[in-house]
Amino acid sequence: MALTGLALVSCSDFLEITPRNMVTEDNFWNEKADIDQSVAGVYTQMQSDNFISRCIVWGEVRSDNIYPGSKVQNDNYDLYQVLRENLLSTSPYTKWVDFYSVIDKCNVIIRMAPLVSERDPAYTQSEVNATIAEMTALRSLAYFYLIRAFENVPFYRDAIQQEDEVVYLPATPFDTVLDEIIKDLESVKGYAVDHYKTTATDDIGRNYNSNCNRITRSGINAMLCDMYLWQGQWKKAINVADEIIAVKLQDYKEHYGSRTSMTTSGPKMSDPAPYGLTMPLYTSSTSNPEAPFNAIFGDGNSFESIFELSFNYTASSTNYVQSTALGRLYGEGVINGNEGVGYLAVNPAIVNDVLSGTKAYFRHQNDARFYTNFQATDKTYGEAYIRKGVAREVMLMQDTETEGINYDSYRSSSFTIPGDQNRNWIFYRLTDVMLMKAEALCRLVSDSATSEQDISYLQQAFDLAYLVQHRSIAAVTQSTDNDLRYSGNGNRANMLNLIREERNRELMFEGKRWFDLIRQARLEGSPAFVRSNVTGKVSGSGTGNLFPNMESLFWPYNRDELKVDTLLHQKTYYSKETDNTLEMN
Repeated sequence: MALTGLALVSCSDFLEITPRNMVTEDNFWNEKADIDQSVAGVYTQMQSDNFISRCIVWGEVRSDNIYPGSKVQNDNYDLYQVLRENLLSTSPYTKWVDFYSVIDKCNVIIRMAPLVSERDPAYTQSEVNATIAEMTALRSLAYFYLIRAFENVPFYRDAIQQEDEVVYLPATPFDTVLDEIIKDLESVKGYAVDHYKTTATDDIGRNYNSNCNRITRSGINAMLCDMYLWQGQWKKAINVADEIIAVKLQDYKEHYGSRTSMTTSGPKMSDPAPYGLTMPLYTSSTSNPEAPFNAIFGDGNSFESIFELSFNYTASSTNYVQSTALGRLYGEGVINGNEGVGYLAVNPAIVNDVLSGTKAYFRHQNDARFYTNFQATDKTYGEAYIRKGVAREVMLMQDTETEGINYDSYRSSSFTIPGDQNRNWIFYRLTDVMLMKAEALCRLVSDSATSEQDISYLQQAFDLAYLVQHRSIAAVTQSTDNDLRYSGNGNRANMLNLIREERNRELMFEGKRWFDLIRQARLEGSPAFVRSNVTGKVSGSGTGNLFPNMESLFWPYNRDELKVDTLLHQKTYYSKETDNTLEMN
């Protein structure tokens, strides 16, 4: 069986993902090199503008972090409609073809790998198993995005290699798809590559290259950790997070622990958190507050990375794939020097957070993330351009002009923005996993939080959040700074809120926020949590009109897909589309 909506008529190419240019089994699938070429093609598909743009639009744009950029209404009206919470079945952002293309390519490789092994003895059984694990992981990741965006989606595992293999499917429920992809990952993770061999071009002191640019066992564990949170399997989430942390600790010991020459550019073992936890992380300092940003988002492929798509340009690879989605949505490279702004901008409440003294988002005026995540347009901090995912380098300077602002992030010389548009897209990294583990620990705590076990869980969760925050704080100099403190947060509800806030600070603009809001809403069985966080950015909505039910949190199916597939039915909430007059503040 195959994907619903694979178009068979020339008038609709909406979901025409059948690999028409894929040659037949007899004249292509003969040796390991054919498999390697096809595997590379899956990653290339994921690098496409449409794939990455949907990772951003589906995972971030509807959240409280994002406002419309100055040009979006005139230059990308479809995206402007999304920002107004006017989701239409005609929107190009309801098109999922690139994700199902990844799924089908993975299915084909999974089907053909054993056959190639029979034809090429050099392609060993362990390599076949590793290939199947890698493709199963990428397929599962594509499905994970689809269900978080659309809730119920067509689900299949069979390969489509000819048009007569295409059939149509109804939508499979969210929980069923989630269960199935978790089972798939659990069944293959033991066969996944633990570490890929490094080459002469790998600079271990700065990056891991293929060990984060391709799926490893840690990458599968990161996906499972995320999925277990959506499934409510808290202990399983903790276990796989611990597996990842153990690998990172070993990697640190091997590559950094005894090599003092790398301590200036590499991660450092943190000072102990209040309850004793330490972790190897890139760390801000008074002299180098931007170090974590430049390592993780500037150089890319960092020690902390678990899985990211590499767009990095080098002099020896002029035919690289440009990260055009990040360039268009977050910042347009060298247009007007460093002042290029994308279609998306930052919620003004976040931009003005530290200057106003509100500190609802960033507790510390020395939190480097406040200055590196975005670039204020001027020293009034009224609006800002997104720089995470766009800038290659940032150099923060002391600000002696603006009271309450420690570092200057509005001068154009602060950020180096390459016209190459070659910043990587990160799916999972170490601090993301740390915060997922922290949340899972909190979920195990009883409402009373009085037992020794409850207190231990809360203290472990606090240490994880504490380390994530403190690695980004250059210096604690102001007595008014709102540091993370266990006192007052030593209960389940407050600690969960603290972790959610820290997660937003750390992962802002990385395609996580909207999905985190939905996940909490699903746990509560109500859209109220999403509404309370997002309503403020949409004027005229009232508290009852925006997100009236759970179905409204997810996207409608594309109208062209519904024309092709009679088994797929539009969500009730979108069945009668009307003009939406909601406007942004």
